Amino acid sequence: MLINILLFLVAIYALFTFTLAGIWLKKVTFGKRFMRKVPKDTTISVLVAARNEALNIPYLLRDLAKQRYPKTLLEVIIINDHSTDDTVFQIENIRNELDFPVHIIHLEEFDVRGKKNAIKIGIQKAQGELIVCTDADCRVGEFWLLGMQQLYKGQNAKLISGGVTFIPNGRLWTILQSVEFASLVGSGACAMMVGKPNMCNGANIAYPKAVFEEVNGFEGNEHIASGDDEFLMHKIAEKYPNQIVFAHFQPNIVFTQSQENLRTFVQQRKRWASKWNHYKDWKVTFLAIAIFTLNFGMLLSPFLWLKDDLTTSQFMVLWLVRCLPEYLFLAPVLSFFKKSPYIKYIPLVQILYPFYVVFFGVSAWKKGYVWKGRRHF
Repeated sequence: MLINILLFLVAIYALFTFTLAGIWLKKVTFGKRFMRKVPKDTTISVLVAARNEALNIPYLLRDLAKQRYPKTLLEVIIINDHSTDDTVFQIENIRNELDFPVHIIHLEEFDVRGKKNAIKIGIQKAQGELIVCTDADCRVGEFWLLGMQQLYKGQNAKLISGGVTFIPNGRLWTILQSVEFASLVGSGACAMMVGKPNMCNGANIAYPKAVFEEVNGFEGNEHIASGDDEFLMHKIAEKYPNQIVFAHFQPNIVFTQSQENLRTFVQQRKRWASKWNHYKDWKVTFLAIAIFTLNFGMLLSPFLWLKDDLTTSQFMVLWLVRCLPEYLFLAPVLSFFKKSPYIKYIPLVQILYPFYVVFFGVSAWKKGYVWKGRRHF
């Protein structure tokens, strides 16, 4: 009975993954192919919540200075979340070189902390029609804002989510993170492409200020430290189900820092997993449970094979049916993210992935993690 259930789950998963691959190949666009059919007349406020990012934020500001978008329509708002390093000094040192305004807001003046409060206060101060958010440790290309604005105006989008990947550094640890993260971003993108949004990333997201205010921003989930991206997307999707757009142009990719070691990786993933039991959409919860069950079954399969409860043929078919569709999906996703050399590492990630899913699935029920030097419960 258990074997039949596992084979059934793998078959459904394979069909689901094949579907994702088809959606991805049909929708994504390589190169600098923007619509360019709408005028570049949207005022944009770029919001960056920063905490102890002195080493990274100068690179982001210089990237923003290279944007192929009218600087007269651009402002940057950096919300300093109680930094204890030279973050503010670095911002002040470079902003006089820039041809657009860079405003600094200090959360300590409002007696609050955390990214959601940072974004909320930043939006209150923003003058732009379109809010574009990224993180202080990110790098963006010169067409990033143009792509966001063209999708916003050209498709009347109420939320635009862009691709995020890691800055390469030659380490196997970063490569493995990049492959695993590509599967998350790619599957979330495909869900948006078919009008069923479930995941996005706050390092590359945009929405009209008016829409944020219309859905009352983060109201209802302020007590959850993470989720400044996905909970907001779900609220907007309830009101505008067909106007959540994935920025499927390569120039809209944002590059961010991978986690330096296993300890910080675990804390980051525990932070993400802490959102799972707060989702109101049953489909998102059901998908998370189904993926957990499948990967738990994959971990059991070697033991079932050793006990002769699973034949060698069944064992091989089980893993082949699970892994081949994933490979066919992940290979073009990695190519889109300019990570084609990483394709050969997909099988290694596939072996490790069940351990990852089960560990963090269980961890999600245990409250508490440390992020940016703060303990959250």
